[in-house]
Amino acid sequence: MKQYFFMTGILFYGLFFSAGLVLSGETQKPGDSLILEDFSKQEENGLPPIWKPQNANPAPSKAYEIKKNGEGFLLHANGKPNRIFKKMTWNPYEYPFITWKWRMLKVPNDPDKERNATIYVALGTDILGIPKLTKYAWSSNKAVGSEESGGIFRPTTIVIRSGQPTSGEWVTETINVLEEHKRLHGEDPPNEAYGFGIISTLDAEFGAFVAHK
Repeated sequence: MKQYFFMTGILFYGLFFSAGLVLSGETQKPGDSLILEDFSKQEENGLPPIWKPQNANPAPSKAYEIKKNGEGFLLHANGKPNRIFKKMTWNPYEYPFITWKWRMLKVPNDPDKERNATIYVALGTDILGIPKLTKYAWSSNKAVGSEESGGIFRPTTIVIRSGQPTSGEWVTETINVLEEHKRLHGEDPPNEAYGFGIISTLDAEFGAFVAHK
């Protein structure tokens, strides 16, 4: 499967992305990389600390599960869609790349209905404080490289993986989210990123997320 590296309403959004998400990630010492999430901690709602769900139903504990994975941890999404988001800051000019690994455990072969696992990255907001989201998707049926422009209520979407996985193998992605934000949103983002999120209508697993140079 060819891998692409991309050098690569209003009230609802305001409430979800601001009032409920005022916490920031843990401070880390400067270096070549920053761990955005490693899924090593879990709160009573089943999510890692700071993560917030978009909806009350399905309950996060019914849609996501943190599991041990060798010496680390992973987040399992069972396909019940409920977007979760972690508001945290990092400097995208210092750490323009995000790397993560994921794997699809099952991808239905249905050409008429798309299902996907997606990563949302927000490097900035508009004048109303609404995050400008870029969505990186593993799609069940859309072609790799497909793009869909967003708007004030919708993220801009890029398909970076498509179709059946290879025997449930982990796939590592490295995306220059800074350059993708500039290309897709037509602007330079601020020096502090806004956060990132996950949603999946596929049976999927996600490993650690790292921002790096």
